[in-house]
Amino acid sequence: MQNSDFYDVILKLKSLGLTEYEARVYLALLDRAELTAEEISSLSNVPLPRVYDVLEALEDKGFVKIISGRPRRFEALDPKSAFKNYVSYLRRSLDNEISNLERNFDSLQPILEEHYYSSRLKIDPSSLIEPIPDLHEMEDKTREMISSAKQEIIIFSQLFTWFNKIEKEVLDALGRGVKVRVLMRILNPESREIFNRLKRMGVDVRIASEDWYPVRGTIVDRCKLIFLIWVPREERRYWSPIVYRPHYTENRGLISIFLDAFEYRWSSASTS
Repeated sequence: MQNSDFYDVILKLKSLGLTEYEARVYLALLDRAELTAEEISSLSNVPLPRVYDVLEALEDKGFVKIISGRPRRFEALDPKSAFKNYVSYLRRSLDNEISNLERNFDSLQPILEEHYYSSRLKIDPSSLIEPIPDLHEMEDKTREMISSAKQEIIIFSQLFTWFNKIEKEVLDALGRGVKVRVLMRILNPESREIFNRLKRMGVDVRIASEDWYPVRGTIVDRCKLIFLIWVPREERRYWSPIVYRPHYTENRGLISIFLDAFEYRWSSASTS
């Protein structure tokens, strides 16, 4: 092969994605069959220490095969088979690269979207709701909210088994003339006793009509909301639930959604 033709072929192989050394080694193997690494280095002018890496790359891409023996020899695949193998290699590589990109973007998307929406909606998304670390902190925050109530307290819960943790604050609020409404379920003697205690205290309490409602929360003066969402592990197994992290908000739009849901449920609830 004349020098001009040789360099022209090298350039075309490089345009397919091969490196200079890969193109030189493959051409050497096309011209001579079953060469050793030393012979390939001599024919291709590729330094011997680099030849082994180049041959490994060409094998991965489907251009060459290794012939076992001592010393090992290398053989070029015919161009049609080599190109077919190379296309398959590129497809696999591209699929892997796309999968990696998608995984990386999954973790990056929330960060990017926060920047995007904060500049366009003119609001810091983190100010919409405040995460509460756990149920203990939620109960502390609930007591604080009830203690600050001036007009109205709305509580929605399933069995309201945590009533004793806020009973004093509810009594104090009633003493200040604050209206208190509670929506709950009665499914056992304990929840019936809580229901009766609330009525005796002067709380407006009703029994929800649904068997299960996966939200618990407290709304104070229609401007403060604390809530959590329960997720039952399986249908109708209510008391081995997973719980999402509690949250607190003073966002009027979000509170309106909870208020609308409460009033709808309240309208169909029973008083005994």
